[in-house]
Amino acid sequence: MAKSIVVTHNGKQSIFGFAKLDRKKLYPSRKRVVLDNDEQPCIRAELTRDGSILFHFGMTGQGYFCNDGKWVPNSTLVGLDDQGKVVEQQPSTLGEPQDLEGPVEPEELLDLSVLAVYMLDPENLDQDLQKEIEAGKIFRFGFNYRADFHRETGYLVANDRGWFAIVGNPIRPEWCELEKPAAATFEDDDDNAGLDLDFDMT
Repeated sequence: MAKSIVVTHNGKQSIFGFAKLDRKKLYPSRKRVVLDNDEQPCIRAELTRDGSILFHFGMTGQGYFCNDGKWVPNSTLVGLDDQGKVVEQQPSTLGEPQDLEGPVEPEELLDLSVLAVYMLDPENLDQDLQKEIEAGKIFRFGFNYRADFHRETGYLVANDRGWFAIVGNPIRPEWCELEKPAAATFEDDDDNAGLDLDFDMT
């Protein structure tokens, strides 16, 4: 059974089924299939620079090769922060209640680097939360589709088309400006004084 997105607001839980919203659900799509000489579909693969190893599609998701050729499976990898310290893996939030924070300002959502949008199907909805969301309020919650070393941020929103969870990473724009505006300077160039042309004489 698929796990749900579970959030808590004022001590009351709301449960949502969800499906990822992608371009195929919004617009018509087509798929290009490459065929070999026998009219059979080709499988994507990648050859290493030295030509010694051929990777099939999906193999690189299982691990990595070091520079000395040693195979390192993903299960042995650890996460590091900016200081080089080991960080703990964050578990998946699916099926686990997450506290809603907010309501937050719309500008906070606009400063989100969006990674995914999920269409929500309310399975058990708190009436108080429903009133606030349908009034245009936005709530924030922690989200991880699967275990990872970084927890993403989800925003719960709704419109006349339904309920949605917008997931991504908050960004902090840094505005740069000159301490003192540059002043334009105009200097006479006497060397070009003799280059003036009088078109009346032509």
